[in-house]
Amino acid sequence: MKLRENLGFYFPIAILGSISILIISSISKNLAFNQIIFWAIGLLILFVVSQLNYKNWLTNSKIFYFLSLIILGLLLIIGEPIRGSVRWIELSIIRFQPSELAKAATIVYLASFYSQKSAKDLINLFISFALVLPVIILIFIQPDIGNTFAFFAIWLAMSFASGIRLKYMVLLAVVTILVGIFLFEILAPYQKERLITFFNPVSDPLGIGYNLIQSKIAIGSGQLFGKGYGHGTQSQLNFLPEAESDFIFASIVEQLGFVGGAIILISFAWLLTKLISIANSTDRFGQLIVIGVISFLLIQFLINVGMNMGLLPVTGITFPLVSYGGSSLITSLFLLGIILSVKKPSP
Repeated sequence: MKLRENLGFYFPIAILGSISILIISSISKNLAFNQIIFWAIGLLILFVVSQLNYKNWLTNSKIFYFLSLIILGLLLIIGEPIRGSVRWIELSIIRFQPSELAKAATIVYLASFYSQKSAKDLINLFISFALVLPVIILIFIQPDIGNTFAFFAIWLAMSFASGIRLKYMVLLAVVTILVGIFLFEILAPYQKERLITFFNPVSDPLGIGYNLIQSKIAIGSGQLFGKGYGHGTQSQLNFLPEAESDFIFASIVEQLGFVGGAIILISFAWLLTKLISIANSTDRFGQLIVIGVISFLLIQFLINVGMNMGLLPVTGITFPLVSYGGSSLITSLFLLGIILSVKKPSP
């Protein structure tokens, strides 16, 4: 595939990555250096994966998925709690988040399943959910509510693309409400407080509501053109927690203003538009992979930006291609590499 033909694909990725590194460097030079290394590794993986025949994933999807399940299971045994959650595996100087690998595996596995089955049949819908339920449970008990919803959204989007009937959608909506009520009842106390405080953050301004309040202050103070590189008081003076990851969108708007935030949103929308165009010009398996990746990117984007703006409760979920972190970034670039291989004509 000629580079010129893929400029529309690479350009928004380059914009998102450049702004990400710029803002991260204003917060920590060391983190920015790490992120550059993650980008180098991720882009290499993107290139290598893009040269492979994507149909090979059809035969290897089960192995990929069950390997991710094994790693998630091991995480509960060998993982160390960080801020109340067990989400990371430490291997010497390397630390990675198995849930990110599981997202890629789940997308490929569901694409393989639905390339041969239709969600019009209720039994296939149940089977597909039963297949992804183990990974959803393993993510939920970490606990990681944000990524639990992300996996559910991936399954729902791919089921919808596979022809789910309207009456089943209604049934799913009812079941989702009931499950939501059940999950709320079994949440840890601090998770319940996050959801309750979301509606009235000033009720606990120095506790659960602190992150949300600081994020809204950062975004509001950025105004049109921002305070300038390195001059964001909330992010620079550590008032805004996780300014390089969970709340990087607030950091961007604080320093670069509405204009900087708009560039990020337009670039992300541009990338999604390119992915949609690829989905319209490939076979069934390729389409399902692209739809799965779009749903993965879109749900994380909506949750991350929504919580930064105070529109959604705070959850620890990243902004794809923008937030600091190797696991999320490399997984996103890996999946984009698969999509490039989908776009590439089969030999």
